[in-house]
Amino acid sequence: IDLLTVTETRQMTNVANKIRTEVLSVHDMYLLSTFHLPPKQGGALFGLYYKKDNSRWFEVSVVGKTNKVLIRYLRADGKLHSVNLQNSNLSDGRSHTLLLRVGGLKASSLSLELYVDCKLLDSHKGLPEMASIDQEKTEAIEVRTGQKTYLRMQGSLESLKLILGGSLGRIGALSECPFQEDESMQNTVSNVINSLFGEQTKALVRQLTLFNQILMELQEDVRDQVKEMSLIRNTIMECQVCGFHEHRSRCNPNPCFAGVDCMETYEYPGYRCGPCPSGFEGNGTHCADINE
Repeated sequence: IDLLTVTETRQMTNVANKIRTEVLSVHDMYLLSTFHLPPKQGGALFGLYYKKDNSRWFEVSVVGKTNKVLIRYLRADGKLHSVNLQNSNLSDGRSHTLLLRVGGLKASSLSLELYVDCKLLDSHKGLPEMASIDQEKTEAIEVRTGQKTYLRMQGSLESLKLILGGSLGRIGALSECPFQEDESMQNTVSNVINSLFGEQTKALVRQLTLFNQILMELQEDVRDQVKEMSLIRNTIMECQVCGFHEHRSRCNPNPCFAGVDCMETYEYPGYRCGPCPSGFEGNGTHCADINE
């Protein structure tokens, strides 16, 4: 679900209905977003709220000052539960991709995993079960994103998607992150590779992994450079004092006394008058007849 396109009430009702039905049948729910935040800034990234009393069903916020992501959701017992995911480092003036995995939707306890730029930074397990959305209240659900939330995001929101179901590896493909499906499976595959090909293959895998990380960092740097160049281009286009206008002469019209030469200067007032004509005295701007 592309949440940035959900703006009308009818769309919000459809999203609420889809979440209500899908959450009953899928194990995991994912929130995937790319955004840019100034240093120490934050705000609410996404939330589902009941319009009547503005209460939360689910909300994700970035707290820039303490480098954490705050998750709030409605528990099965009707109470609001809060979870802090630490070490996010999202408010540093650079563009980041956040992936929040909400697991255990069909289990008796919930789990949360926070990935930033393809790295797992924090997780919580054994959390209270999430409440289901009341079918009779789906039309009263409001979807709020970034600038529309009560605590507005201070930066720019590039993308925001909600994915219902699917594996972590498949979701990672959407964000160009090579997530492994299962750690035990990863270990098994590694053992098989090692037994078949030995140390040379292990070294090659390490080099390819390092190369992949460098490419992702380069891609992020290029993205930042494009944004900076666009900003510079717009600044130049809007510049009103960059020397694109014809220079206005300080000696036209001549401010000096009639017949006195005018010369432009960098000092105030921008010009200098020559000496007064013969038979006159003054500063060149004002000359008086000596005989008078």
